[in-house]
Amino acid sequence: MNIDVSSLIAWWGAGLSTLLALVKLYEFWRDRFRVEIGYGFTGDINHGNDIHIRNLSSRPIILSYWELFYRKSYWSSKHDKYIASPEAFAYDLKIDPHSSHTLNFNGQDHFSWGKAEDFKIYMRLHIAGRRPIVKKVYG
Repeated sequence: MNIDVSSLIAWWGAGLSTLLALVKLYEFWRDRFRVEIGYGFTGDINHGNDIHIRNLSSRPIILSYWELFYRKSYWSSKHDKYIASPEAFAYDLKIDPHSSHTLNFNGQDHFSWGKAEDFKIYMRLHIAGRRPIVKKVYG
């Protein structure tokens, strides 16, 4: 079998460009936009409930508004009941890459979370430059 140099270089170039394309796809997947919601609920009104918003991506995000609500879902319908949102003059909140921000709900902002079979708790996040996303917090 006789292999000439130009064909060998062509195969080497095709293999190298395929490898570099796979590396680029991996980088896009690794650096994609990801936000996670966690919680720390207590029954104590003075200590309050905590909700943690984690930025898992490699770029900072700006949280311009959020809403916390109960949701009951039936077969094809959803019924939302408002729990809390920031004041009317809320400011943009910057969450740095790979860090988190905690929202505390104590005193009059404390909410019930005990009957998970009746409802689920969700949070709608309005992030600058993106459509609002709804994340399940509990239930």
